[in-house]
Amino acid sequence: MYTVDVRRHQASLKEDLRQHPDRARIADTVQSLPSDLRDPMRVRIGRADGRAFEITVGLHPVAGGDGTLPCPGDVLEAALAACQELTVRMVAANMGLALDDVRVTVTGTSDLRGTLALDRTTKVGIQKLEVRTHVVVRGGDAERARRLLASAERYCSILDTLRNPPEVAAAFTLDHVADGAPADAPAPTTRSEDSRRG
Repeated sequence: MYTVDVRRHQASLKEDLRQHPDRARIADTVQSLPSDLRDPMRVRIGRADGRAFEITVGLHPVAGGDGTLPCPGDVLEAALAACQELTVRMVAANMGLALDDVRVTVTGTSDLRGTLALDRTTKVGIQKLEVRTHVVVRGGDAERARRLLASAERYCSILDTLRNPPEVAAAFTLDHVADGAPADAPAPTTRSEDSRRG
């Protein structure tokens, strides 16, 4: 039924974390990757370590992008949709339920007047997220199938993050290099830093 035995695959991982709960606390870092600074419409984001990946992200078409790249909102919505579907599939595999279909749709509603600084009273970020998850379970007990959805909602980490926002610390630093000096000048003319928590 499944190509991976989830219980068996995770058994040793779970036992290790029971014995060493400090190992359960992880910190993943994603960062900007080098890109053409002359193009303000797209950026490269990812990780360059042993688990390297890269995502190229552009502006939303309504904000001036050409529509060929996911915008930051698309990436956020994709993370939620992917996490929800992965959670459904993992829970179903743990429960031994056979899936015929899983479809997750995430819709984010925004008002770009805030992002484009046209109206300071308009929220800059996404105003509403709607997640619709449809699952088709073949055979088994109907009540167990219903419990699948409750568990999938409970254990979707991105859904939980958005419903219960974490503390966010944002630090902004600036090096100001005088005209004519090389970009990697060792002694910038001025340096400023701003840290905010919200």
